[in-house]
Amino acid sequence: MSSCNNIKYLIINADDFGYCPKRDQAIVDLFKQKSISSTSLLVNGSNVYQACLSAKMAHLPMGIHLNLTEGRPVTNDFNRIESLINSHGLMHGKIGLRNELEKENIKQEHIEYEIEMQINKYKELNDNKLPRHIDGHQHIHVHPMIVESVARIARQYGINYIRAPQDQMILSFDTDNLFYKEIVNQTKSCLKIFDKYSLIYPKYFFGMTLMSQEFTLNNIETCLKILEQNQTEHIFAELMCHPGYPSDPLIGGCGTEQPDEFSQSIDRQYEFDILSSDYLRNLLENYNVRLSIYDEIF
Repeated sequence: MSSCNNIKYLIINADDFGYCPKRDQAIVDLFKQKSISSTSLLVNGSNVYQACLSAKMAHLPMGIHLNLTEGRPVTNDFNRIESLINSHGLMHGKIGLRNELEKENIKQEHIEYEIEMQINKYKELNDNKLPRHIDGHQHIHVHPMIVESVARIARQYGINYIRAPQDQMILSFDTDNLFYKEIVNQTKSCLKIFDKYSLIYPKYFFGMTLMSQEFTLNNIETCLKILEQNQTEHIFAELMCHPGYPSDPLIGGCGTEQPDEFSQSIDRQYEFDILSSDYLRNLLENYNVRLSIYDEIF
């Protein structure tokens, strides 16, 4: 139980909105229960149109989940993004894009064009409104060869908030997962770029090590204890999550109509159940946590 009277402002953000009807419905249901505070939209998701309608009806705060790795791009003119896609018109994948960037096979103008097209599509889907914040599918927005473009374009569009996935669980306890370590190290280098473009981000972030079956009350309480140890005043943090009702095998995806195993997994339901539980609600109350959104960071 908290010994600190200062409030912990926690953004509980559900990623991958727009991916498929079942996951989208679960995210809306959680928001209506006041179990999450916001979501991030995959604008190349197969259910994106219905997702945006549902978000509008529920007044669900929504950011953009920039996707440069999975499925079909938003850009229709492949000549404008040729290096971002393979011979099948699909993006290179989570590791594939990073390998192509390492080989210097990706053109910066292609990255920037697709980012702009995704933000434009978000606006088109949402009555010309801007995303409330920016984050990246598979954390691609903090890659050292991409982050400057993301930050500059965000500033040009007037988007003020961005995710900084410097996961405190990894900083506090380390991990054997080299990909997670790489993301945290990249994020450390990104902060000065975010500051350069006056982008605002929560100082604390959790979620990479809490995916699926690791999304437990004990692990969440460990996160809250880390906040408690660092708290001298009101504090802002983000908890990333991936809840859902498991996808139908043939409905969903990123423009491919092929939802992946992650989306079909019962782990999506498991995260949903934890988030909607009275146990979590009581835990947050005991640690003086108030659900918040990016716009409220001060």
